[in-house]
Amino acid sequence: MSDVDSQFKTTAASLKKAQEVADQVNEKLPINLTGHDVEQYPEFVKLLQGLNQHLTEKGISRAVQKDLVQAEDALKQEKHAWLQFHILYLELQELILDFEIKSQDMAPSSASSQYYEALKDVVTLAELGDYLNCSLQADNEATLLGLTQEGLQRMNPYKKDMKAIQQKLVPEVEDRLRRKCENLVEFYEPLHDKDKEKLTFAKAFQLPAFLEPEIHSIEEEKKLLKKEKSIREKHFRKYYQTLLESLHILEELITKHRLQSQTEKDGILTEWMAARCDAMCLKIRMVEMQILCDTYHTESVQALKAVSENLQTAVHDHKAELHQVSQALTAYEAVGAGFDEMVSEYAKLRDEVENKRWALTELQQSLEDDG
Repeated sequence: MSDVDSQFKTTAASLKKAQEVADQVNEKLPINLTGHDVEQYPEFVKLLQGLNQHLTEKGISRAVQKDLVQAEDALKQEKHAWLQFHILYLELQELILDFEIKSQDMAPSSASSQYYEALKDVVTLAELGDYLNCSLQADNEATLLGLTQEGLQRMNPYKKDMKAIQQKLVPEVEDRLRRKCENLVEFYEPLHDKDKEKLTFAKAFQLPAFLEPEIHSIEEEKKLLKKEKSIREKHFRKYYQTLLESLHILEELITKHRLQSQTEKDGILTEWMAARCDAMCLKIRMVEMQILCDTYHTESVQALKAVSENLQTAVHDHKAELHQVSQALTAYEAVGAGFDEMVSEYAKLRDEVENKRWALTELQQSLEDDG
């Protein structure tokens, strides 16, 4: 067993080393190598290790990764600018909608009606500017119905009143956005002090900085969960591969050692069973002889001898009679084919004689009865 233990330790050490190499490659590339793969495909593993210098953890080229990061930064800036305008646009729509809802319950003043009507028209003209360019090609200057942004501005009836509208609109929009920011701060961190409004307003400016660490923490937790999931899958594959290898080694141990000794044991057991079977057969034979000795004693043997002699005499007589009959048949057969006709004719004559004898007997009896 010492050779087996040393072989097992060598195999385990080799597998451990191969698994360490596989783990190093898996950390740098999005693949799932096992120790068995490292031992079976060493040149392929060398190729993967060489690719580590040119690829990132996600399997992307480092030059492509740099361009991708720059593109993501540019997209982030564009998205930030778009979101700013989108928030203002939604706030304007909500402001107009609130005015229309209030006007259903209470009639507004003429100044308010004129102000919101002008605001609605200005927003509508601004929305039309987004639909002017209807061409799918960048170099094509075709526009919807031939309209242009400058033409829409000239069609604006409130072009001269834009400054007055902005002076009234900007503070109102800022106040609405400030209240929403304060509500968000109050939702994330409620305050119970006397200076609640001042603290809430101050924290409203810090809302992005307040939410950014939390968002960053959530992203880090997602990455950690993803990493833990990947590690768990790697451990599962590693344990599964190790289990298969252990079962293979165990099967070899059983086949080479346990079954070999079992064969010797089975051979000894077979010999013992054969000897016991022979002894049992001798005992049965002895019992059979004992029964025969008890059954055929001296007197019964003499009687059986007498019966045997009588039977032999009868058999001899029957054989002699059979011999005589056989000779007679042979003699009859020697006469030829005409003998069969004579025998048949003899049988007919004998039958007629018997019939006539019976008729005479009947006639005689009838005559005696009449006399």
